[in-house]
Formats: sequence, structure tokens, C-alpha cells
Amino acid sequence: MFFAEGKLDAIWYVDKLIKDWINQISSPGLDIFFQSITQLGSPAAFILLAVLAFLCLWMRGYIRTAIILNAGLIGAWAAMKFIKEVVGRERPAGEQLTAATGMSFPSGHAMLSLVFYGFIAYLLLVKVPYRYGKLAGYTLMVVIALIGLSRIYLNVHYATDVAAGFVFGSALLALMIKVSRQISW
Repeated sequence: MFFAEGKLDAIWYVDKLIKDWINQISSPGLDIFFQSITQLGSPAAFILLAVLAFLCLWMRGYIRTAIILNAGLIGAWAAMKFIKEVVGRERPAGEQLTAATGMSFPSGHAMLSLVFYGFIAYLLLVKVPYRYGKLAGYTLMVVIALIGLSRIYLNVHYATDVAAGFVFGSALLALMIKVSRQISW
């Protein structure tokens, strides 16, 4: 196992520092807020939103873009499952404020959110000339960050799990953007 006991002390230290900070700011109001935000990165949300995004893009004639979006999401899910099995890091000890199963590293919510919402944000920022498209794109970036933070706050991931999810997601998102630039919208 990559995260064996007694290894990578610097990583454990970063995780502990961030968890200590979250313990200082925690409150019942933030519990509810982050329990709600984390649902935007749930499998149910991705299934529903992927279908809606596909239909919206398809109806506007952007079938290739719709395929890239959904292929990226499916590819990210497969990569995340594989990495979780290879690494085998257990979830944080203590009370979890939301349900979570399986291994901890990397955060699937962080990885899939960055791929899915990140690609939509890219489309909005680059392809939509209106001010509201830009605002929506930047809002999605904030949502991605909040989903990642929610996983740490709710004690279902370490900070390094979320960081790794963002790193892996960024690599996949860059690939999706590169492919999308190679084709016509």
C-alpha cells in the first residue's frame, strides 16, 4: 500500500493541519451547507447532469462536444476506481457527516467534479460570448472548490485525497480540452 503506516510523514502533517483548521471552523450551519454542496459531486447528480448536458449540447448541434463531456466523465470514473484500488488508502477515522464507501485516495467527488464541471466551465468561458456565460463559468469553478472542501469538512477524505483528485482531474480535463480544440464545435 502506498499510504502504509509510518510513511510519508509530510503528507500526514498537511492532512492534520487542514483537519485541525476545519475542526476550528465547524458549526451546524456549515455541516448542512457542506452536506448539500457535496451532493453536487454525487453519482446521482452526475448521471442526471450528464444526460441533461448531453441533450442540451446535442439539440444545439454540438454532438462531438457532448461525447467528449460524457466520455471524459466516464473515463475519469474508471481511472478513479482503478487508482483507489491500487493505492488502497482507508478513509479518515472519526465521525463522517455523510455516507461514503470504498477507498479514500483520490477523492472521486473532487476528480469527477473537476472533469465534468470544469469542462462545462471551459465551454462557458471560451465559447459563450455573453457576460452571463462568463459568470456561470467562474461560478462553476467555485463550486468545484467547494465540493472538494466539502469532502474534507465532512471527514470522508483527507486533504491530500482531494488535492490528488484535482490533479488527476486536471490532467483529464486538459486532455478533454485538447481533443475539443481539435474538432469543430
